[in-house]
Order: sequence, then C-alpha cells, then structure tokens
Amino acid sequence: MTANATPPRNRRTFLILAGLFFLPFLSAWIYFRFLPQLHPTNFTNYGELIQPARPLPALSLVDINGAAVAADVLQHKWSLVYVGGTECAEACLKRLVMFRQIRLALGKDLQRAQRIYIAPDVATAAALHAELAKDHADLHVYADTGSSGARASDFFHSADPTAIYAVDPLGNWFMVYSGAVDPKGPYGDLHKLMKLSTIG
Repeated sequence: MTANATPPRNRRTFLILAGLFFLPFLSAWIYFRFLPQLHPTNFTNYGELIQPARPLPALSLVDINGAAVAADVLQHKWSLVYVGGTECAEACLKRLVMFRQIRLALGKDLQRAQRIYIAPDVATAAALHAELAKDHADLHVYADTGSSGARASDFFHSADPTAIYAVDPLGNWFMVYSGAVDPKGPYGDLHKLMKLSTIG
C-alpha cells in the first residue's frame, strides 16, 4: 500500500513546485497582455526619453585641425552631445559647466562618459576649443562637415538650442535634456544607467 501511494505524492509535489516556478511568468504575461490600464504611466528618468532610441546616422565629423575623426567616436562611451552654433554664449556656457560637473560627479565611472561639442565648421570648432580648453579640458570639440540633411543638427532636434543629447555606447540617441535642468536629474539618470549596464 505504501509503495503504491508514494508515486502520486511525488507527482503532486512535482506539480506544486512546477506551478510555483511558472506562476510568476504566467502572472507577468497576463499583466502585460490583458491589463494595460494597470501599467505605470510615470517613469523615473529625468530627461525626455526618445522612444524608440534612434541609431546615429553616419556623421562627417572632423577635429579642430580638419582631420576626420573615427566613425565610432560617439560609441563605446555614454556621450553627452551639444550641437552648437558659431559661438557659445552665456546660456551655452552655463549648460557646459553644468554637464561638466555632472560628469565629474560620476566619480569612478567618470571615464565611461564623454562630453562632445559639435560645431558647424572647422573655424568655429578651432576658435571654441581655444576659448573653452582652459575650463573644459575634457570637452571634445568637433566640426560637422556633412552635407545638408546629413548633419548632426538634422538628426538631433529640440526646441531648446542649448539642449544636451544623450547617446548610449552602442551609438543610439536615447534621451534629450532641454529647458531648465536640475543637475541632480541628469546625474541620477547616468548613475542609474551605468550601475545597471555593463556596456561603455
């Protein structure tokens, strides 16, 4: 009698364990498939999320001497990109200072992020580099030599001319910081992303 009763008990135990294992997956599937009204509508990121993230096009960037920079210059690190005009006025300078401090605040993750200024031409890039180098030694200044429709200013867009564009290490534009920016917000975003991600 005992020998005959054991197999059903073992099967029951197995079925219970299997149910406990698969229940979370089944619950998650039901939640996302049939209960969209319960999905959260608020997110913890501070910047404006670009959904879906947009892969960078092939940009024609050169350094301050007119030499072509590597095609993957906006990859392998978390990039904070500023697309500037022919001068960096007060609002531009304030934004650059703010994002310099945010990058410095990353501490041990400092080298995983880079700041890039894209100027409209080589002469402007060279002049801006000379002007900004003392206070922004970590700022990479490049000139955009692409033709109309294939320039950084054609790809990145914001109503705020002093917007900062965040690009991930795979070369995808995924967030924009425009308008009044509280430094704690972008820092929190970057810190969280670097903590969760092994890339860059």
